[in-house]
Amino acid sequence: MTRTHSLPGAANPVGVAVVVVAIVMWQLLVALRILDYSFLPSAGDVGGALWQLARSGELLDSVGHTLLVTLVASAIAIVIGVAAGLALGMLPLVHTFSMASVDFFRTLPVTAMIPAILLVWGPTAEAEIIAATYAAAWQIVVNTTGGVRATHPRLLDVARTFGLTREQTVRKIVLPAAMPAILVGARLAIVSALVVAIVAEMLINPAGLGWGLVQGQQALQPGVTWAYAVTAGILGYLLNAGLMWAARRMPGGRVPSSSGTSAA
Repeated sequence: MTRTHSLPGAANPVGVAVVVVAIVMWQLLVALRILDYSFLPSAGDVGGALWQLARSGELLDSVGHTLLVTLVASAIAIVIGVAAGLALGMLPLVHTFSMASVDFFRTLPVTAMIPAILLVWGPTAEAEIIAATYAAAWQIVVNTTGGVRATHPRLLDVARTFGLTREQTVRKIVLPAAMPAILVGARLAIVSALVVAIVAEMLINPAGLGWGLVQGQQALQPGVTWAYAVTAGILGYLLNAGLMWAARRMPGGRVPSSSGTSAA
């Protein structure tokens, strides 16, 4: 059987039809004043605002900034999270003395840390990356730890039988066995990084999609505000789809499903 590497949902006519119907219903409900709110634009108004933002180049600049912060934060979080997860999963002493701290810090809302981050690093892109990395890293740490600790003991027996070193055992046995859990963590991490990056752009660093949302709100331009919100949703979908596509091209090609809550 030939396995294709198409993007998830790219050829899903039912999903596309649902989105189209939702947009049409939105337009009709607003046009008929069934949904009659002062600052609820129609789908056509949002589309017009998107077109104007795209033509002016503002939308591309905002997407570029938010995307760069999200990718940098996610990459840092994956490196730190996998390393910490391996240590927590493979070293009993580290797990015993560190899991209480991990459980405390990973449940600490990132939005509560933003004022402290702003005081230390100021209104900079670095502060934005630090906030997004903090949110994303815990998703990787927890999932990697669980994946490593779930490695079947017989696999470790095989490693000892063949005389593999600790580094070889990690690279050839533990990491492949934990990869499905790591990929789940990566999917959650990249979305968490995007969410927190947008919040940080609202509160810390005036740039990107988050600042566009704030500007649209302050200027009482609901079409612009919704245009940035829709763009953020599309960006999140594309990031998740791109990660799944890349994961399918890895050896094994199995991408587990995941669900989780927002880090913010």
